[in-house]
Amino acid sequence: MTQDTAAGSTRPQTGIRDHVGFLWRFVRFALPFWSAEHKWMNRGRLALIAALTVAQVAVQVGLNSWSARLYNAIEGRHLEAFLELIGTFVLLLLASILVFSITLYTKRRLQFAWRVWITKNTLSVWMAQGRHYQLGLIAGDHDTPGGDNPDGRIAEDIRVTTESAVDLGQALFYCILLFATFVAVLWELSGVIHVDIGGTVIPIPGFMVFVALTYSAIGTSMALWAGFPLVGASNLRQTVEANFRFGLARAREYSESIALIGGDSDERTHLQELLRGVRRGWERQTYGLVRIIVFTTAYGVLANPFPLLVAAPRYIMGLISLGTLMQMAQAFSQVTAALAFPVDNLSGIALWRASVERVMALQDALAGLQEKLGANRLEVEHEGNSLQLAGVRVMQHDATPVMKEITAEIGPGEHVLIEGKTPICHKLILAVAGLWPWGAGKVTLPAGAKIFIATDRPYVPVGPLGEAVCYPMTLGVCVPDDINSALSRVGLGDWAGHLGVVENWEAVFSVAQRQRLSFARMLLHRPDWIFLSEATNALDAAAQREMAALLVKEFPSATIVAVGEAGLPDGFFQRVLHVEAETASR
Repeated sequence: MTQDTAAGSTRPQTGIRDHVGFLWRFVRFALPFWSAEHKWMNRGRLALIAALTVAQVAVQVGLNSWSARLYNAIEGRHLEAFLELIGTFVLLLLASILVFSITLYTKRRLQFAWRVWITKNTLSVWMAQGRHYQLGLIAGDHDTPGGDNPDGRIAEDIRVTTESAVDLGQALFYCILLFATFVAVLWELSGVIHVDIGGTVIPIPGFMVFVALTYSAIGTSMALWAGFPLVGASNLRQTVEANFRFGLARAREYSESIALIGGDSDERTHLQELLRGVRRGWERQTYGLVRIIVFTTAYGVLANPFPLLVAAPRYIMGLISLGTLMQMAQAFSQVTAALAFPVDNLSGIALWRASVERVMALQDALAGLQEKLGANRLEVEHEGNSLQLAGVRVMQHDATPVMKEITAEIGPGEHVLIEGKTPICHKLILAVAGLWPWGAGKVTLPAGAKIFIATDRPYVPVGPLGEAVCYPMTLGVCVPDDINSALSRVGLGDWAGHLGVVENWEAVFSVAQRQRLSFARMLLHRPDWIFLSEATNALDAAAQREMAALLVKEFPSATIVAVGEAGLPDGFFQRVLHVEAETASR
């Protein structure tokens, strides 16, 4: 997990070509969902949302017609017609409530189904074959957007991407239907006016339609101009917020180390600097919002009286009834409301696009990971019954060698110690595991071998203790009695019998206890190839001897490769492999 880089996000492209290109990329990004599992259910939900949107517009048409009849009844003082219209209004109200409620429920089901599908697909690529680890190694490069904060992109940006896409799509469809329907109504109600220009009388049919189009065009153009800064501001704010969350999470993760070294003040200063970045992002977004809100407020206030002011002279001259005047004003409002879709949704569109870009960038980063890892990669294969290192040379990300070339073979049952600088030897272990790709040469692992790699900081997931010990296997595979026995034999007997206890074990167990737990896992997994990378460096000498004796007793025929002696007895290792560092390596 690394901090996001704001480079490139502060000066977004806002041209028409860029918008069209983005929409085309989004269409290609979204299409697979509609052909995936449960496609007919999701297509059915989409069709139902479309039908319900049509029903919403039909209700608005009914209310518009009802409004004309109501004001005519009031103008004519027709009490009986007025009372009938109250009953009609109740039916329209119930229909509106029903339609909008079902629409909301269906939309949310579709949104969540889409979110789950994208999340599962992203996780299946990210959390596989060590890609989450490798992506973290290259994250932060300016030419590797998408590698930063994948957790935030998966948890938050996918949510915004799917929810906003359905909301905005349904709102756009509604506005298109609303416009098409009420343009026809407004055209019919407007009638024909005659304009005298230089003695020539020109008839203008549907004049209110042209007024509405002109009014909306001016308003939309000004709103888009006012709201353009929101695109970059929304992306920048998401970036700085992600950086702040990362800093807090890192402080929590290393809280013990920070406290022990007395780094509270420095860490607080760092977090406050990140918070200042959040403030800058917040202020920039606030500036963009103020610009658009100033305009939309004036636009919204003017929208109500404007059609009445334009059409009222015809009513005053007796050319139309009060009901027609009010119906015309409502139709005008519906047309301008439909055309105001870009204005009303500008902030939401900016936020949605920023999230979509981040999700697609993550998927692009995962798809191009192998290419990004570069040409200088170790070759890893599984064949034979021994571990072979053929001309292996581990390198840094930039292809700088960190060790001299090594060629060796480790056979079944051998105990081999790797000597050299610990960071370099650890990278060699990672390379053997297929996680450190940079280097040269070939690593051949025994086919079908059950490999277990124990490190100095074993991962312990949050959840029941039994699952944490059995990890990554499940409790269905591990027998509770075996788990309790394993805990007792590695010196964690106080926890035996408490397999259902749920805790944040990273906080409950010390590093030494987590290293003991790693050996308990080893007893459950029963590997035949064991790699130890400083796996007991947090244990005292007596505890190291206990773990060494456990290895000798429980795994007499296993191959054991260790970085650091880990308290193993003299004569345990049959030979030593020396890893020599390159003099220029760091």
